[in-house]
Amino acid sequence: RLGEVLGNEDEADEADGETKAQEAIRSLNRDDCAALLKELLTEKPDLAEAVMELMGNRAAPEKLEEAAADQYAERVVQQESFDSSLDPVEWAKFVPLRLTYDERRYLRLLESALMVSEYVDRTDVASTASKARRMNVQIKQMCAILTGIMVAHNYESGQALVKSREFASQKKFFQKVFEIGRRYKILNPERMRESYGKLVYFLQDSVRPDIRELLEFSCVSKVRTVHDFLSKMKGGLDLLKEPSLQLATMEIMPEGKPRSQIQREIKAKEAAIRSLAHKYSTVKREQKAQSFMRYTMGLMSYGRQDSDSDDGQSANSDRVTQDDIEQCLYSLGDHNTYLRFNKEPCERMIKYLCEYFTGDVATTDPTGRWNLSLGIQEGVDGSRLNHPHTRQYNYVMQTLCLWREVLANMFQLWHLAEEDLLDEENEYQLKDTGQGYHRVQAAPRVRKALGEILERVQKSLAGWVGSTMIHLGDHNVPNALMFIDKYTQIPRILGPVVLCLDKLDECAAQSEASKRYIDSFGGVRQVRQIILADFFRHAFDGSGADNFFDAGSCIDGRLTSAWNWCSQLQKKPFYHIFLLTGFTSFDGKFE
Repeated sequence: RLGEVLGNEDEADEADGETKAQEAIRSLNRDDCAALLKELLTEKPDLAEAVMELMGNRAAPEKLEEAAADQYAERVVQQESFDSSLDPVEWAKFVPLRLTYDERRYLRLLESALMVSEYVDRTDVASTASKARRMNVQIKQMCAILTGIMVAHNYESGQALVKSREFASQKKFFQKVFEIGRRYKILNPERMRESYGKLVYFLQDSVRPDIRELLEFSCVSKVRTVHDFLSKMKGGLDLLKEPSLQLATMEIMPEGKPRSQIQREIKAKEAAIRSLAHKYSTVKREQKAQSFMRYTMGLMSYGRQDSDSDDGQSANSDRVTQDDIEQCLYSLGDHNTYLRFNKEPCERMIKYLCEYFTGDVATTDPTGRWNLSLGIQEGVDGSRLNHPHTRQYNYVMQTLCLWREVLANMFQLWHLAEEDLLDEENEYQLKDTGQGYHRVQAAPRVRKALGEILERVQKSLAGWVGSTMIHLGDHNVPNALMFIDKYTQIPRILGPVVLCLDKLDECAAQSEASKRYIDSFGGVRQVRQIILADFFRHAFDGSGADNFFDAGSCIDGRLTSAWNWCSQLQKKPFYHIFLLTGFTSFDGKFE
């Protein structure tokens, strides 16, 4: 019947063929459709599972049953200790270089272009499901973005580009601009929250062979790292083996220190930076007058010419200034700050868990008003797991340890995520996942790295409670970009909770009214324990979906439960305690 409708279309083009095929399928009656589907599903068993997932954005029944059985699995492994610190040389391979002043001008240019761009809104919609039609939209939008960036940067060059359409002639410029945006985002995950997705999806389409053939160049270049810069210097990697490197890149924390000690630490750090910069630079620092003249000439030449260098270094690779070395040291210091900001909330919550609860016996409230046990029951207060106190204590501890290790390796995971996203051989499919249209794409590099991290955590804790399933490339976590977005939320979830708990003493001492309100819960320690007990129960209770494949005790489902707890905070009896300590939201800032 389908063949009769289509006829002989050997000479029809691809777009016309797809249109006629769609029209033919729509013209089939109920019996014809049933017969067609039956034959397809019989000949291709793998297609049956795909249809199940597509129709309800759910896993097939077999997968749902397997996921449900895996929720309460307990794995015992031989305990092994591991050193979570990386070798400085390996560490530097994933640390992006801090942006220079000149590079920040290109960043502002890119951010402005992405701010007004509607690339994803135009390409990732149902109306562009046809491959030929979607490619047509993509190439038009890409040319518009590239032309707009060039016109905003240099009007004369942009005007010439509009006429010639020779985008390959500006290959170095475009690669430089997009690399700067990616590098800045890795260093500052809280920035570009609205525009980074557009950038990645734009680059993801640009590396497709058919698109790249039309553009005649690739917009993607390798993100510049500290290791890349130092490896091009003679003996540059020796800097990473210097004993004083730790002092030069450490973060100076003021808590619990007198002002004199802080000043001594600052001076010692500055001295270490100057010493290393002087030792490894080949050019002395320029005088202030020369620097000002160079800065002025740079502003005058801005917009008229661009460096042809693809890595931003001087044409003479032997010319390394003290500023270049300091840039590398400050970049490593930025990485230390990033680790503290992201890992500290996890470490603080682990400390609170050990301080206020024990794994053997559940804590009881003498007044009987509050439930301080960590045990949860399926169907009670929204929980979807059955865990007694001891099991839940271990489950929370293991989850927090896993999150801490993932965040400690986030720079590496981010580089691998971009490699998966921008791999021309790793194609994606535009699908309706139940939360709108998403680009579903496998992420083999990220999956392998995350599996290794999970294995290390299991060995360090001598076991694992719950499922070890990692969702990547399905309707839960469609691609590596969603993985990055999901795990960068951890500090935004834990940070406000830790801040509230830390500020309770200060809040109680602030006014008599605040103290009376906190005392109504039983005092500072009691209210802290109430908040922690509720968080450790219901932020890790498997909630957030109606089946164990989409949520539960799987690796990604643990984060889903935590977000679900955040959305329920306003209904908690201690919500006003959060407001007293300055809580606003879990979303952070959008800039």
